[in-house]
Amino acid sequence: MKKYILGFVIAVCLWACSKEDWPSNDQLEVNFFAVPEGATGEEAELRRKFFDKTGVYLLFSDTLGCRNITTLSGETIVEWQVVDLMWNMNTNSFADSLGFFPYQVIGKKEAAAKFVQDELLTGLPELFYPYSILLTERLVLFENFYGTYVPGEVAVYSGMQATAIALGDIATASDEEKETLKNEIMKAMIVNNLSLIKDSDLAVFYSYSTDYYDISSWNVPFPVESVGFLPTYASSWMVTFNTKSLDVLAYVEEIFNLSETKFRETYAEYSVVIEKMEEMVKVLRKYGVNVY
Repeated sequence: MKKYILGFVIAVCLWACSKEDWPSNDQLEVNFFAVPEGATGEEAELRRKFFDKTGVYLLFSDTLGCRNITTLSGETIVEWQVVDLMWNMNTNSFADSLGFFPYQVIGKKEAAAKFVQDELLTGLPELFYPYSILLTERLVLFENFYGTYVPGEVAVYSGMQATAIALGDIATASDEEKETLKNEIMKAMIVNNLSLIKDSDLAVFYSYSTDYYDISSWNVPFPVESVGFLPTYASSWMVTFNTKSLDVLAYVEEIFNLSETKFRETYAEYSVVIEKMEEMVKVLRKYGVNVY
């Protein structure tokens, strides 16, 4: 036993000694999301003004910047900082991936930034603002479908580091197209921050279906609307649709997907669904979100 302890002590000592020879990579902390102090040009000024007015970092590329680091062998290499929309607090998700098609013309960048600032964020409470917004002309999501990546264009993708938004040539879009885009993006930003809504504010909403939360999905009466659940995730593989979190998610998504008239028409047969919708609208209004 003593020789194992002695071996451990020697290993620790060797590690401590060798650690002194490690290269120093101490550098001033850099916020790669912000515009560098010395940066000039139209895009730099556009990004600065956007942040000054909204408090949200504006990006036009998923590549943020770089720094030089020294390896253990003494070699100096360049380390690039890139936005990782799949990153979260626990792990990195490699199930899906994203393809970005950046704007090439400053005029399109200015039009996209103006739309987000004047028409999107002005109607959204700051509580639901993302940390940063990555504006692109096109955004392609490659979803992992049983090992095969299936591409599809999307308008928005929310991550913890940033929300990526594809607006195309927004200056040529019709008012109807702009309104559709705005609703879709607002929905994504709110859905990405639903955890900010307190459970106590959802107590009345939960009360309608309280007897059916977290039980076996087979024991939930059919149709699920009869006890206040929406069918959005009821048929999804490996998803427990009758949890409180998915119940809230389904209602928020449906409220943004449908006009109030269409919602009432769609679920007219189920009074409990209409009442839960009305309660969710009240909760959203309390947090500054006016949908209906």
